[in-house]
Amino acid sequence: MDEFQEIALSSKNPVKLAERCTVFMESDLVSYHQKGVDTRDLIAGLCYAVVHNYLNRVVGKRKIGRRVMFLGGPSLNKGVVGAFENVLGRGLTVPMHREVLGAYGAAISVQERMIAEGTRESRFRGLDSVISDRMEYEEKVCRADPNCHNQCKLKIYDFGGKKTIWGGDCGRYEVIGARARQKENLFRLRDDLWMRAMDGLCRELAPGEFLHELDGRPTVGMQRSLYFFQTGILWAHFFDRLGYRLVISPPTNGTISSAGIESVAAETCYPVKVSHGHVAGLLGRTSYLFLPSIVDMPTPTSQERGFYCPLVQANRYMLQTALDLDNCNVLHAILHMKNDPEMIALELAGQLAPSLGRKRAEIHEALLAGIEANDRFSNELKRIGREKLEAHDPSEPLVIVTGRPYNLYDERLNLRLGRNLAKIGVSALPMDFVDLEGVDLSDFSSMYWGLGARILRTAKFVRRHPEAFGLHITNFSCGADSFLEHFFKYIMGEKPYLILELDEHSAVAGVMTRLEAFRNVIQNAVEELNRSLDDRKVSN
Repeated sequence: MDEFQEIALSSKNPVKLAERCTVFMESDLVSYHQKGVDTRDLIAGLCYAVVHNYLNRVVGKRKIGRRVMFLGGPSLNKGVVGAFENVLGRGLTVPMHREVLGAYGAAISVQERMIAEGTRESRFRGLDSVISDRMEYEEKVCRADPNCHNQCKLKIYDFGGKKTIWGGDCGRYEVIGARARQKENLFRLRDDLWMRAMDGLCRELAPGEFLHELDGRPTVGMQRSLYFFQTGILWAHFFDRLGYRLVISPPTNGTISSAGIESVAAETCYPVKVSHGHVAGLLGRTSYLFLPSIVDMPTPTSQERGFYCPLVQANRYMLQTALDLDNCNVLHAILHMKNDPEMIALELAGQLAPSLGRKRAEIHEALLAGIEANDRFSNELKRIGREKLEAHDPSEPLVIVTGRPYNLYDERLNLRLGRNLAKIGVSALPMDFVDLEGVDLSDFSSMYWGLGARILRTAKFVRRHPEAFGLHITNFSCGADSFLEHFFKYIMGEKPYLILELDEHSAVAGVMTRLEAFRNVIQNAVEELNRSLDDRKVSN
Protein backbone atom coordinates (compact mmCIF):
# COMPACT_ATOMS: atom_id res chain seq x y z
CA MET A 1 0.00 0.00 0.00
CA ASP A 2 2.76 2.46 0.94
CA GLU A 3 4.61 1.87 -2.33
CA PHE A 4 1.40 2.10 -4.39
CA GLN A 5 0.33 5.45 -2.91
CA GLU A 6 3.83 6.94 -3.18
CA ILE A 7 3.94 6.06 -6.88
CA ALA A 8 0.44 7.48 -7.47
CA LEU A 9 1.13 10.74 -5.61
CA SER A 10 4.31 11.33 -7.62
CA SER A 11 2.48 11.37 -10.97
CA LYS A 12 2.43 14.54 -13.07
CA ASN A 13 0.00 13.39 -15.83
CA PRO A 14 -2.40 10.62 -14.74
CA VAL A 15 -3.88 8.71 -17.68
CA LYS A 16 -7.63 8.54 -18.18
CA LEU A 17 -8.87 4.93 -17.85
CA ALA A 18 -12.28 3.38 -18.48
CA GLU A 19 -14.43 3.84 -15.38
CA ARG A 20 -17.02 1.11 -16.01
CA CYS A 21 -15.49 -1.87 -14.20
CA THR A 22 -12.12 -3.39 -13.28
CA VAL A 23 -12.04 -5.56 -16.42
CA PHE A 24 -12.06 -2.50 -18.69
CA MET A 25 -9.66 -0.67 -16.38
CA GLU A 26 -7.22 -3.56 -16.68
CA SER A 27 -7.50 -3.59 -20.48
CA ASP A 28 -6.74 0.12 -20.60
CA LEU A 29 -3.78 -0.27 -18.24
CA VAL A 30 -2.25 -2.99 -20.43
CA SER A 31 -2.82 -0.91 -23.57
CA TYR A 32 -1.20 2.23 -22.11
CA HIS A 33 1.69 0.18 -20.68
CA GLN A 34 2.40 -1.29 -24.12
CA LYS A 35 2.54 2.28 -25.47
CA GLY A 36 5.25 3.15 -22.94
CA VAL A 37 3.23 5.33 -20.54
CA ASP A 38 5.04 6.02 -17.26
CA THR A 39 4.12 3.63 -14.42
CA ARG A 40 3.44 6.57 -12.08
CA ASP A 41 0.82 7.94 -14.48
CA LEU A 42 -0.76 4.50 -14.84
CA ILE A 43 -1.09 4.03 -11.07
CA ALA A 44 -2.46 7.54 -10.58
CA GLY A 45 -4.89 6.99 -13.45
CA LEU A 46 -6.13 3.86 -11.72
CA CYS A 47 -6.88 5.90 -8.57
CA TYR A 48 -8.88 8.42 -10.61
CA ALA A 49 -10.74 5.62 -12.41
CA VAL A 50 -11.83 4.18 -9.04
CA VAL A 51 -13.08 7.63 -7.99
CA HIS A 52 -15.02 8.33 -11.20
CA ASN A 53 -16.50 4.82 -11.21
CA TYR A 54 -17.85 5.36 -7.68
CA LEU A 55 -19.17 8.86 -8.32
CA ASN A 56 -20.84 7.97 -11.63
CA ARG A 57 -22.10 4.49 -10.77
CA VAL A 58 -22.97 4.74 -7.07
CA VAL A 59 -23.52 8.43 -6.29
CA GLY A 60 -25.02 9.32 -9.66
CA LYS A 61 -27.08 12.52 -9.51
CA ARG A 62 -27.44 12.49 -5.73
CA LYS A 63 -26.39 15.62 -3.91
CA ILE A 64 -22.91 15.61 -2.34
CA GLY A 65 -22.66 17.61 0.88
CA ARG A 66 -19.97 20.11 1.80
CA ARG A 67 -18.40 17.79 4.39
CA VAL A 68 -17.46 14.35 3.06
CA MET A 69 -16.18 11.48 5.22
CA PHE A 70 -14.22 8.67 3.52
CA LEU A 71 -14.49 5.27 5.23
CA GLY A 72 -13.57 1.68 4.39
CA GLY A 73 -10.47 -0.11 3.16
CA PRO A 74 -9.85 2.07 0.04
CA SER A 75 -9.54 5.13 2.30
CA LEU A 76 -6.23 3.71 3.57
CA ASN A 77 -4.78 4.51 0.13
CA LYS A 78 -3.65 8.15 0.09
CA GLY A 79 -3.61 8.03 -3.71
CA VAL A 80 -7.36 7.35 -3.84
CA VAL A 81 -7.99 9.96 -1.12
CA GLY A 82 -6.05 12.54 -3.11
CA ALA A 83 -7.94 11.67 -6.31
CA PHE A 84 -11.26 12.13 -4.51
CA GLU A 85 -10.18 15.49 -3.14
CA ASN A 86 -9.02 16.71 -6.57
CA VAL A 87 -12.21 15.60 -8.32
CA LEU A 88 -14.57 16.98 -5.62
CA GLY A 89 -12.53 20.16 -5.11
CA ARG A 90 -12.54 19.88 -1.33
CA GLY A 91 -10.78 18.12 1.51
CA LEU A 92 -12.13 14.85 2.93
CA THR A 93 -12.49 13.81 6.56
CA VAL A 94 -10.55 10.55 6.93
CA PRO A 95 -10.82 9.35 10.56
CA MET A 96 -8.57 6.89 12.36
CA HIS A 97 -9.51 3.22 12.13
CA ARG A 98 -11.75 4.02 9.17
CA GLU A 99 -11.27 0.51 7.76
CA VAL A 100 -13.39 -0.95 10.60
CA LEU A 101 -15.92 1.84 11.13
CA GLY A 102 -18.38 0.00 8.87
CA ALA A 103 -18.31 -2.92 11.31
CA TYR A 104 -18.77 -0.46 14.17
CA GLY A 105 -21.83 0.97 12.42
CA ALA A 106 -23.18 -2.56 11.85
CA ALA A 107 -22.82 -3.22 15.57
CA ILE A 108 -24.78 -0.04 16.39
CA SER A 109 -27.47 -1.11 13.91
CA VAL A 110 -27.73 -4.51 15.61
CA GLN A 111 -27.94 -2.80 19.01
CA GLU A 112 -30.77 -0.55 17.81
CA ARG A 113 -32.61 -3.55 16.38
CA MET A 114 -32.22 -5.47 19.67
CA ILE A 115 -33.64 -2.54 21.60
CA ALA A 116 -36.59 -2.27 19.21
CA GLU A 117 -37.28 -6.02 19.51
CA GLY A 118 -36.78 -6.10 23.29
CA THR A 119 -33.85 -8.50 23.05
CA ARG A 120 -31.48 -8.29 26.02
CA GLU A 121 -28.62 -10.65 25.16
CA SER A 122 -26.55 -11.04 22.02
CA ARG A 123 -25.83 -14.44 20.49
CA PHE A 124 -22.20 -13.47 19.91
CA ARG A 125 -19.87 -16.03 21.52
CA GLY A 126 -17.22 -13.51 22.55
CA LEU A 127 -13.73 -12.72 21.25
CA ASP A 128 -11.97 -15.37 23.36
CA SER A 129 -14.11 -18.10 21.82
CA VAL A 130 -13.46 -16.82 18.31
CA ILE A 131 -9.68 -16.65 18.87
CA SER A 132 -9.47 -20.17 20.29
CA ASP A 133 -11.75 -21.82 17.73
CA ARG A 134 -10.36 -24.33 15.22
CA MET A 135 -11.85 -24.63 11.76
CA GLU A 136 -12.54 -27.92 10.02
CA TYR A 137 -14.41 -28.58 6.80
CA GLU A 138 -15.71 -31.37 4.59
CA GLU A 139 -17.12 -31.49 1.06
CA LYS A 140 -20.45 -33.06 0.10
CA VAL A 141 -22.88 -33.00 -2.84
CA CYS A 142 -26.17 -31.35 -1.88
CA ARG A 143 -29.12 -33.79 -1.66
CA ALA A 144 -31.57 -31.51 0.15
CA ASP A 145 -34.08 -31.37 -2.71
CA PRO A 146 -34.67 -34.68 -4.57
CA ASN A 147 -36.15 -32.76 -7.52
CA CYS A 148 -33.05 -30.56 -7.96
CA HIS A 149 -30.48 -31.70 -10.53
CA ASN A 150 -27.80 -29.07 -9.86
CA GLN A 151 -25.66 -31.39 -7.67
CA CYS A 152 -23.98 -28.46 -5.94
CA LYS A 153 -20.66 -29.28 -4.27
CA LEU A 154 -20.93 -27.93 -0.74
CA LYS A 155 -18.14 -27.00 1.62
CA ILE A 156 -19.28 -27.48 5.22
CA TYR A 157 -17.19 -25.49 7.69
CA ASP A 158 -17.18 -26.21 11.42
CA PHE A 159 -16.16 -23.27 13.63
CA GLY A 160 -16.01 -24.61 17.16
CA GLY A 161 -19.18 -26.66 16.77
CA LYS A 162 -21.07 -24.10 14.67
CA LYS A 163 -21.52 -25.20 11.07
CA THR A 164 -21.79 -22.95 8.01
CA ILE A 165 -22.33 -24.18 4.47
CA TRP A 166 -21.06 -22.61 1.25
CA GLY A 167 -21.28 -23.51 -2.42
CA GLY A 168 -25.04 -23.88 -3.06
CA ASP A 169 -26.56 -22.23 -6.13
CA CYS A 170 -30.02 -21.63 -4.67
CA GLY A 171 -29.40 -19.64 -1.49
CA ARG A 172 -30.86 -22.35 0.75
CA TYR A 173 -27.94 -22.25 3.17
CA GLU A 174 -27.13 -18.53 3.06
CA VAL A 175 -30.38 -17.57 4.79
CA ILE A 176 -30.63 -20.38 7.36
CA GLY A 177 -30.75 -18.87 10.82
CA ALA A 178 -32.27 -15.59 9.67
CA ARG A 179 -34.48 -14.21 12.40
CA ALA A 180 -36.85 -12.33 10.11
CA ARG A 181 -40.41 -13.60 9.94
CA GLN A 182 -40.75 -15.40 6.63
CA LYS A 183 -43.14 -13.84 4.13
CA GLU A 184 -45.33 -15.44 1.50
CA ASN A 185 -43.51 -16.37 -1.70
CA LEU A 186 -45.74 -14.96 -4.45
CA PHE A 187 -43.38 -16.21 -7.13
CA ARG A 188 -44.25 -19.71 -5.95
CA LEU A 189 -47.95 -18.81 -5.91
CA ARG A 190 -47.75 -17.69 -9.54
CA ASP A 191 -46.07 -20.96 -10.45
CA ASP A 192 -48.84 -22.92 -8.71
CA LEU A 193 -51.53 -20.97 -10.57
CA TRP A 194 -49.67 -21.52 -13.84
CA MET A 195 -49.50 -25.28 -13.24
CA ARG A 196 -53.23 -25.32 -12.49
CA ALA A 197 -53.94 -23.48 -15.75
CA MET A 198 -51.82 -26.01 -17.67
CA ASP A 199 -53.18 -29.12 -15.90
CA GLY A 200 -54.00 -31.88 -18.37
CA LEU A 201 -52.92 -29.79 -21.36
CA CYS A 202 -49.17 -30.40 -21.44
CA ARG A 203 -46.50 -32.76 -20.23
CA GLU A 204 -42.98 -32.08 -19.01
CA LEU A 205 -40.35 -34.11 -20.85
CA ALA A 206 -38.42 -36.40 -18.51
CA PRO A 207 -34.66 -37.05 -18.95
CA GLY A 208 -34.04 -39.57 -21.75
CA GLU A 209 -37.75 -39.74 -22.64
CA PHE A 210 -39.15 -39.77 -26.20
CA LEU A 211 -42.76 -38.67 -26.62
CA HIS A 212 -43.88 -38.78 -30.23
CA GLU A 213 -47.41 -39.58 -29.14
CA LEU A 214 -49.30 -38.84 -25.92
CA ASP A 215 -52.95 -39.57 -25.07
CA GLY A 216 -53.32 -40.82 -28.63
CA ARG A 217 -52.23 -37.43 -30.00
CA PRO A 218 -49.11 -36.33 -31.86
CA THR A 219 -46.86 -34.18 -29.66
CA VAL A 220 -45.55 -30.66 -30.11
CA GLY A 221 -42.39 -29.70 -28.22
CA MET A 222 -41.94 -26.16 -26.86
CA GLN A 223 -39.04 -24.58 -24.99
CA ARG A 224 -39.58 -23.49 -21.39
CA SER A 225 -37.83 -20.15 -21.92
CA LEU A 226 -38.15 -16.68 -23.50
CA TYR A 227 -41.72 -16.02 -24.78
CA PHE A 228 -43.03 -19.23 -23.19
CA PHE A 229 -43.53 -17.54 -19.80
CA GLN A 230 -46.01 -15.13 -21.36
CA THR A 231 -47.66 -17.30 -23.98
CA GLY A 232 -47.31 -20.91 -22.81
CA ILE A 233 -50.91 -21.17 -21.57
CA LEU A 234 -52.19 -19.82 -24.88
CA TRP A 235 -50.28 -22.43 -26.91
CA ALA A 236 -51.20 -25.31 -24.59
CA HIS A 237 -54.91 -24.59 -25.14
CA PHE A 238 -54.35 -23.87 -28.84
CA PHE A 239 -52.74 -27.23 -29.60
CA ASP A 240 -55.15 -29.10 -27.32
CA ARG A 241 -58.10 -27.79 -29.35
CA LEU A 242 -56.42 -28.93 -32.57
CA GLY A 243 -55.88 -32.47 -31.30
CA TYR A 244 -52.19 -32.22 -30.37
CA ARG A 245 -50.48 -32.46 -26.99
CA LEU A 246 -47.90 -29.89 -25.91
CA VAL A 247 -44.66 -31.23 -24.40
CA ILE A 248 -42.39 -28.75 -22.63
CA SER A 249 -38.76 -28.93 -21.59
CA PRO A 250 -37.97 -29.25 -17.85
CA PRO A 251 -37.24 -26.18 -15.71
CA THR A 252 -33.80 -24.74 -16.38
CA ASN A 253 -31.08 -26.72 -14.62
CA GLY A 254 -27.31 -27.02 -14.81
CA THR A 255 -27.42 -29.48 -17.70
CA ILE A 256 -29.70 -27.28 -19.82
CA SER A 257 -27.65 -24.18 -19.00
CA SER A 258 -24.35 -25.83 -19.94
CA ALA A 259 -25.78 -27.26 -23.16
CA GLY A 260 -27.02 -23.82 -24.19
CA ILE A 261 -23.74 -22.07 -23.41
CA GLU A 262 -21.80 -24.68 -25.39
CA SER A 263 -24.08 -24.60 -28.44
CA VAL A 264 -24.77 -20.87 -28.90
CA ALA A 265 -23.12 -19.55 -32.05
CA ALA A 266 -22.58 -15.94 -30.89
CA GLU A 267 -22.22 -14.08 -27.60
CA THR A 268 -25.69 -13.26 -26.24
CA CYS A 269 -27.47 -12.61 -22.97
CA TYR A 270 -27.89 -15.57 -20.63
CA PRO A 271 -31.63 -16.17 -21.34
CA VAL A 272 -30.90 -16.68 -25.05
CA LYS A 273 -28.09 -19.10 -24.20
CA VAL A 274 -30.48 -21.01 -21.95
CA SER A 275 -33.01 -21.12 -24.78
CA HIS A 276 -30.50 -23.05 -26.88
CA GLY A 277 -30.15 -25.60 -24.09
CA HIS A 278 -33.92 -26.08 -23.81
CA VAL A 279 -34.35 -26.63 -27.55
CA ALA A 280 -31.33 -28.93 -27.77
CA GLY A 281 -32.96 -31.14 -25.15
CA LEU A 282 -36.18 -31.37 -27.19
CA LEU A 283 -34.64 -32.24 -30.55
CA GLY A 284 -35.96 -35.49 -32.02
CA ARG A 285 -37.99 -36.34 -28.93
CA THR A 286 -41.42 -35.04 -30.02
CA SER A 287 -43.37 -35.26 -33.28
CA TYR A 288 -42.98 -31.54 -33.93
CA LEU A 289 -41.03 -28.63 -32.48
CA PHE A 290 -42.89 -25.31 -32.22
CA LEU A 291 -40.57 -22.32 -32.70
CA PRO A 292 -42.58 -19.18 -33.49
CA SER A 293 -40.97 -15.83 -34.23
CA ILE A 294 -43.10 -13.51 -32.09
CA VAL A 295 -42.56 -9.94 -33.24
CA ASP A 296 -44.70 -7.96 -30.81
CA MET A 297 -47.18 -8.23 -27.96
CA PRO A 298 -50.59 -6.73 -27.06
CA THR A 299 -50.37 -3.14 -25.80
CA PRO A 300 -52.75 -1.00 -23.69
CA THR A 301 -52.96 1.64 -26.44
CA SER A 302 -52.76 1.30 -30.21
CA GLN A 303 -50.04 3.97 -30.39
CA GLU A 304 -47.56 1.79 -28.48
CA ARG A 305 -45.31 -0.41 -30.59
CA GLY A 306 -44.95 -3.35 -28.21
CA PHE A 307 -41.99 -5.04 -29.89
CA TYR A 308 -40.11 -7.98 -28.40
CA CYS A 309 -36.33 -7.91 -28.13
CA PRO A 310 -34.68 -8.63 -31.53
CA LEU A 311 -32.98 -11.73 -30.11
CA VAL A 312 -36.38 -13.09 -29.03
CA GLN A 313 -37.84 -12.28 -32.43
CA ALA A 314 -34.91 -14.00 -34.18
CA ASN A 315 -34.64 -16.90 -31.74
CA ARG A 316 -35.79 -19.49 -34.27
CA TYR A 317 -33.15 -18.39 -36.83
CA MET A 318 -30.35 -18.42 -34.25
CA LEU A 319 -31.38 -21.94 -33.22
CA GLN A 320 -31.44 -23.04 -36.85
CA THR A 321 -27.80 -21.99 -37.29
CA ALA A 322 -26.52 -23.26 -33.94
CA LEU A 323 -28.38 -26.60 -33.78
CA ASP A 324 -28.86 -27.39 -37.49
CA LEU A 325 -32.60 -27.94 -37.07
CA ASP A 326 -34.55 -30.31 -39.29
CA ASN A 327 -37.11 -28.01 -40.90
CA CYS A 328 -39.43 -30.93 -41.67
CA ASN A 329 -40.36 -31.23 -37.99
CA VAL A 330 -40.27 -27.53 -37.07
CA LEU A 331 -43.53 -25.61 -36.85
CA HIS A 332 -42.50 -22.03 -37.57
CA ALA A 333 -44.73 -18.98 -37.79
CA ILE A 334 -43.95 -15.27 -37.79
CA LEU A 335 -46.58 -13.76 -35.50
CA HIS A 336 -47.70 -10.24 -34.65
CA MET A 337 -49.53 -10.75 -31.34
CA LYS A 338 -50.47 -7.06 -31.17
CA ASN A 339 -52.96 -7.66 -33.99
CA ASP A 340 -56.57 -8.63 -33.38
CA PRO A 341 -57.29 -12.40 -33.10
CA GLU A 342 -58.68 -12.58 -36.64
CA MET A 343 -55.40 -11.33 -38.11
CA ILE A 344 -53.31 -13.59 -35.87
CA ALA A 345 -55.45 -16.57 -36.95
CA LEU A 346 -54.80 -15.68 -40.59
CA GLU A 347 -51.04 -15.62 -39.93
CA LEU A 348 -51.20 -18.97 -38.14
CA ALA A 349 -53.39 -20.62 -40.76
CA GLY A 350 -51.24 -19.45 -43.64
CA GLN A 351 -48.06 -20.80 -42.05
CA LEU A 352 -49.16 -23.82 -39.98
CA ALA A 353 -52.29 -25.22 -41.66
CA PRO A 354 -50.38 -27.38 -44.20
CA SER A 355 -48.28 -29.01 -41.45
CA LEU A 356 -51.12 -29.40 -38.93
CA GLY A 357 -53.76 -30.46 -41.42
CA ARG A 358 -56.37 -28.15 -39.92
CA LYS A 359 -58.71 -25.62 -41.50
CA ARG A 360 -58.54 -21.87 -40.90
CA ALA A 361 -61.81 -21.91 -38.92
CA GLU A 362 -60.43 -24.59 -36.59
CA ILE A 363 -57.21 -22.63 -36.07
CA HIS A 364 -59.23 -19.46 -35.37
CA GLU A 365 -61.37 -21.24 -32.79
CA ALA A 366 -58.30 -22.79 -31.12
CA LEU A 367 -56.56 -19.41 -30.99
CA LEU A 368 -59.56 -17.75 -29.32
CA ALA A 369 -59.64 -20.53 -26.71
CA GLY A 370 -55.93 -19.98 -26.02
CA ILE A 371 -56.22 -16.20 -25.73
CA GLU A 372 -59.21 -16.55 -23.39
CA ALA A 373 -57.33 -18.98 -21.14
CA ASN A 374 -54.27 -16.72 -21.08
CA ASP A 375 -56.45 -13.72 -20.18
CA ARG A 376 -58.12 -15.67 -17.34
CA PHE A 377 -54.71 -16.45 -15.88
CA SER A 378 -53.56 -12.84 -16.19
CA ASN A 379 -56.76 -11.47 -14.64
CA GLU A 380 -56.51 -13.92 -11.74
CA LEU A 381 -53.00 -12.68 -10.97
CA LYS A 382 -54.19 -9.07 -10.98
CA ARG A 383 -57.15 -9.92 -8.73
CA ILE A 384 -54.82 -11.56 -6.21
CA GLY A 385 -52.42 -8.62 -6.53
CA ARG A 386 -55.17 -6.14 -5.65
CA GLU A 387 -56.05 -8.21 -2.58
CA LYS A 388 -52.42 -8.37 -1.47
CA LEU A 389 -51.98 -4.63 -1.90
CA GLU A 390 -55.15 -3.85 0.08
CA ALA A 391 -54.12 -6.21 2.88
CA HIS A 392 -50.52 -5.00 3.06
CA ASP A 393 -49.50 -3.18 6.25
CA PRO A 394 -48.37 0.31 5.12
CA SER A 395 -45.93 0.47 8.01
CA GLU A 396 -43.88 -2.29 6.32
CA PRO A 397 -42.00 -2.01 3.01
CA LEU A 398 -43.33 -3.80 -0.07
CA VAL A 399 -40.97 -4.69 -2.90
CA ILE A 400 -42.45 -4.84 -6.41
CA VAL A 401 -40.19 -6.85 -8.71
CA THR A 402 -39.93 -5.99 -12.38
CA GLY A 403 -38.13 -7.70 -15.22
CA ARG A 404 -38.67 -9.75 -18.33
CA PRO A 405 -40.79 -12.84 -17.58
CA TYR A 406 -38.02 -15.24 -18.60
CA ASN A 407 -35.90 -13.69 -15.82
CA LEU A 408 -38.64 -13.24 -13.23
CA TYR A 409 -40.10 -16.74 -13.35
CA ASP A 410 -37.13 -18.99 -14.14
CA GLU A 411 -35.59 -19.96 -10.80
CA ARG A 412 -32.23 -20.76 -12.37
CA LEU A 413 -32.00 -17.32 -13.94
CA ASN A 414 -33.32 -15.37 -10.94
CA LEU A 415 -31.36 -17.45 -8.37
CA ARG A 416 -34.64 -18.29 -6.57
CA LEU A 417 -35.27 -14.64 -5.91
CA GLY A 418 -38.83 -15.12 -4.62
CA ARG A 419 -37.86 -17.74 -2.07
CA ASN A 420 -34.83 -15.79 -0.87
CA LEU A 421 -36.77 -12.54 -0.45
CA ALA A 422 -39.46 -14.39 1.50
CA LYS A 423 -36.86 -16.01 3.77
CA ILE A 424 -35.27 -12.71 4.76
CA GLY A 425 -38.68 -11.28 5.63
CA VAL A 426 -39.32 -9.13 2.54
CA SER A 427 -42.82 -8.93 1.07
CA ALA A 428 -42.32 -9.09 -2.71
CA LEU A 429 -44.92 -8.75 -5.44
CA PRO A 430 -43.93 -9.84 -8.98
CA MET A 431 -44.84 -7.47 -11.78
CA ASP A 432 -47.63 -9.66 -13.22
CA PHE A 433 -49.68 -9.23 -10.03
CA VAL A 434 -49.88 -5.45 -10.49
CA ASP A 435 -52.91 -4.02 -12.31
CA LEU A 436 -51.44 -1.26 -14.46
CA GLU A 437 -54.68 -0.05 -16.00
CA GLY A 438 -54.74 3.73 -15.96
CA VAL A 439 -50.97 4.18 -15.49
CA ASP A 440 -50.03 6.85 -18.04
CA LEU A 441 -46.87 6.37 -20.08
CA SER A 442 -47.35 9.27 -22.49
CA ASP A 443 -44.10 10.89 -21.31
CA PHE A 444 -42.30 7.86 -22.82
CA SER A 445 -44.20 8.01 -26.10
CA SER A 446 -41.31 6.56 -28.10
CA MET A 447 -40.91 3.45 -25.96
CA TYR A 448 -40.20 0.77 -28.53
CA TRP A 449 -40.29 -2.36 -26.37
CA GLY A 450 -43.51 -3.96 -25.13
CA LEU A 451 -41.94 -5.36 -21.97
CA GLY A 452 -40.04 -2.12 -21.46
CA ALA A 453 -43.33 -0.21 -21.39
CA ARG A 454 -44.77 -2.66 -18.87
CA ILE A 455 -41.68 -2.34 -16.65
CA LEU A 456 -41.81 1.47 -16.72
CA ARG A 457 -45.54 1.49 -15.95
CA THR A 458 -44.82 -0.70 -12.94
CA ALA A 459 -42.03 1.68 -11.89
CA LYS A 460 -44.53 4.56 -12.00
CA PHE A 461 -46.94 2.51 -9.90
CA VAL A 462 -44.15 1.99 -7.35
CA ARG A 463 -43.23 5.66 -7.35
CA ARG A 464 -46.70 6.81 -6.30
CA HIS A 465 -47.06 4.29 -3.43
CA PRO A 466 -44.94 5.45 -0.46
CA GLU A 467 -44.52 1.98 1.08
CA ALA A 468 -43.59 0.33 -2.25
CA PHE A 469 -40.02 0.00 -3.56
CA GLY A 470 -38.69 -1.19 -6.91
CA LEU A 471 -36.40 -4.12 -7.58
CA HIS A 472 -35.52 -4.68 -11.25
CA ILE A 473 -33.84 -7.89 -12.42
CA THR A 474 -31.98 -7.89 -15.70
CA ASN A 475 -29.03 -9.49 -17.50
CA PHE A 476 -25.58 -8.46 -18.55
CA SER A 477 -25.51 -7.95 -22.35
CA CYS A 478 -29.19 -6.92 -22.47
CA GLY A 479 -29.17 -4.05 -24.99
CA ALA A 480 -32.79 -3.04 -24.39
CA ASP A 481 -32.35 -2.88 -20.61
CA SER A 482 -29.15 -0.84 -20.93
CA PHE A 483 -31.45 2.03 -21.97
CA LEU A 484 -34.36 1.01 -19.80
CA GLU A 485 -32.35 1.11 -16.56
CA HIS A 486 -31.79 4.86 -17.01
CA PHE A 487 -35.54 5.44 -17.39
CA PHE A 488 -36.21 3.22 -14.36
CA LYS A 489 -33.79 5.26 -12.24
CA TYR A 490 -35.29 8.51 -13.53
CA ILE A 491 -38.79 7.44 -12.48
CA MET A 492 -37.61 6.30 -9.03
CA GLY A 493 -36.00 9.68 -8.36
CA GLU A 494 -34.79 9.84 -4.76
CA LYS A 495 -36.68 6.69 -3.80
CA PRO A 496 -34.48 3.67 -2.93
CA TYR A 497 -34.41 0.92 -5.55
CA LEU A 498 -32.27 -2.07 -6.50
CA ILE A 499 -31.19 -3.31 -9.93
CA LEU A 500 -29.78 -6.85 -10.11
CA GLU A 501 -27.78 -7.73 -13.22
CA LEU A 502 -27.30 -11.48 -13.44
CA ASP A 503 -25.83 -14.03 -15.84
CA GLU A 504 -24.41 -17.55 -15.78
CA HIS A 505 -21.53 -16.39 -13.55
CA SER A 506 -23.72 -14.84 -10.84
CA ALA A 507 -23.53 -16.40 -7.38
CA VAL A 508 -26.35 -16.44 -4.88
CA ALA A 509 -24.12 -15.37 -1.97
CA GLY A 510 -23.39 -12.00 -3.57
CA VAL A 511 -27.05 -11.52 -4.47
CA MET A 512 -28.12 -12.32 -0.90
CA THR A 513 -25.74 -9.66 0.42
CA ARG A 514 -27.34 -7.06 -1.85
CA LEU A 515 -30.87 -8.20 -0.98
CA GLU A 516 -30.20 -7.98 2.75
CA ALA A 517 -28.63 -4.53 2.35
CA PHE A 518 -31.63 -3.40 0.28
CA ARG A 519 -33.99 -4.73 2.96
CA ASN A 520 -32.23 -2.64 5.59
CA VAL A 521 -32.37 0.48 3.40
CA ILE A 522 -36.10 0.23 2.67
CA GLN A 523 -36.92 -0.64 6.29
CA ASN A 524 -35.16 2.54 7.36
CA ALA A 525 -36.98 4.50 4.66
CA VAL A 526 -40.40 3.27 5.82
CA GLU A 527 -39.56 3.91 9.47
CA GLU A 528 -38.54 7.47 8.57
CA LEU A 529 -41.79 7.90 6.62
CA ASN A 530 -43.85 6.63 9.56
CA ARG A 531 -42.05 8.98 11.96
CA SER A 532 -42.76 11.98 9.74
CA LEU A 533 -46.45 10.98 9.50
CA ASP A 534 -46.65 10.68 13.31
CA ASP A 535 -45.03 14.09 13.71
CA ARG A 536 -47.62 15.62 11.37
CA LYS A 537 -50.44 14.07 13.36
CA VAL A 538 -49.01 15.48 16.59
CA SER A 539 -48.53 18.97 15.10
CA ASN A 540 -52.10 18.96 13.79
